[in-house]
Amino acid sequence: MKLRNSLAAVAATSTSLFQVVQAHCYIYGVYVNGVDSGTFEGVRTPAYNGPPPRGFANSPVKDLDSIDMRCNVLGDHQVPHTIQVQPGDNITLEWHHDARTATDDVIASSHHGPAMVYLSPDPPRENSFVKIWEEGKFAEGEGPRAPGKWATTADIAANGGRMNVRIPKGLKAGFYLIRAEMIGLHEADVSYKKNPIRGAQFYPNCVQIEVQGDGDVELPEGVSFPGAYKWEDPGVVYDVYCSTKTTTTAPCTTTYQIPGPTVWSGAWPDTASVELGAMTGITKATSWDTWIVKSVVTSASAGKTLGTSTYQAQWSTTYHAPTPTA
Repeated sequence: MKLRNSLAAVAATSTSLFQVVQAHCYIYGVYVNGVDSGTFEGVRTPAYNGPPPRGFANSPVKDLDSIDMRCNVLGDHQVPHTIQVQPGDNITLEWHHDARTATDDVIASSHHGPAMVYLSPDPPRENSFVKIWEEGKFAEGEGPRAPGKWATTADIAANGGRMNVRIPKGLKAGFYLIRAEMIGLHEADVSYKKNPIRGAQFYPNCVQIEVQGDGDVELPEGVSFPGAYKWEDPGVVYDVYCSTKTTTTAPCTTTYQIPGPTVWSGAWPDTASVELGAMTGITKATSWDTWIVKSVVTSASAGKTLGTSTYQAQWSTTYHAPTPTA
């Protein structure tokens, strides 16, 4: 059964269609030194959660113990295109909610939280994800009860969904996965493990890259997904709106600790935005032939269901070249 096509996109299986429409997001495009690779090219866009046009592909992952924390639903499935880069290249990951347009809201204005980028050899192995960039709460709010300025809303969404990172200097040639992530803390005052209706919302998305050149720098030991974040981490359980409440049961925490490891010392200390060229490709996915609901994969053609199967992530332990598009 064909589990995905070139427009496949994400849906966390525990999230309902109602939740999905609340301005969630995923990566639509990747620029290399300002040049667009094309909409969805190289992006392991996870699975839709319903048939067209009702399905959506931008649900969060909330279970820290789920394999979907690695690259989201269908993250184990390769896409045909791999983006070629060089050490030092500037990468701009463009996130969107509904369409790759300047008017898209990217992510709901309530979804304050941090953003991170990890790098791993492809395929990942135990402790292979190395953090190369992060941003959390970078300014206090303008007012006594303002939530502050956060990476997801006040930086990335405010700048057209653009997340900037650089390929580490001297990185050894080979195939890698960029694991980019945004976290929504708007319901993170309680752990999902304690209250599945709430909890932090994680938006991991992976991009296939091939690093070229004669570099000899290897990635150090990193962390695993799942496993990098714990239920009790202060960056996972955090009341982002505490300062906006008129009454609280405990003093508000004024600082925020980003989950996961520290940024690798071999990563670039500063990542500046670059001027972007013209976008290439479609602005929105309008049709798809598979979707996943609670691990049940449905395949269809011309509006008719062809069959169902059960989805279970199966990550390879060795690299295989992606199958070209038919």
